[in-house]
Amino acid sequence: MTSFIQVLQIFFLVCLMIFSIKPAEAFILSNGDEIQCHFSRDGLSGTATEIWNTYTNSDDRNPELGRAVAVMRLNTEGWPTIIIDAEAHKRTSKGTPAIWDFVYFHECAHAQQPSLTEIEANCSSYKELQRRGLMNYHRMKELEAIHLSMLILPEEYGGSGAKFWHKTLQCAGETQR
Repeated sequence: MTSFIQVLQIFFLVCLMIFSIKPAEAFILSNGDEIQCHFSRDGLSGTATEIWNTYTNSDDRNPELGRAVAVMRLNTEGWPTIIIDAEAHKRTSKGTPAIWDFVYFHECAHAQQPSLTEIEANCSSYKELQRRGLMNYHRMKELEAIHLSMLILPEEYGGSGAKFWHKTLQCAGETQR
């Protein structure tokens, strides 16, 4: 009888493990395309892990996010992980779809090349949106407005949202419109 209970416990444990494994989630762009952040660098290649941080109380928000809506971090093995504030995404993705596409590609750029500066990651994101046909005048203005609303930023972002955006456009080869 004891061995039957042990076998049953093992069976339930295995079932729990199998059914709790979730396939990698794909980020859904504003045009409906599902994408994942693929990278190949330093002998590693694969898909960056995505963590969609959900919470009901702001105290439970992932501390890695700080004041950001998304960040990229490397785990101890150097594997990139993109942490996204799922609650912020739910609240704002319908009203400002271009910014979420931009944020995702910004963090993916960091996953692909962790040595990129914040301005270089912004530049890469801008160019990726252009490459995919997701950048137009109205989206550029939406992104500009979001950046301009960031008054004070750390120096690695240029010190202000205006400077951050200006340097992004400069890097992307765009002129202020």
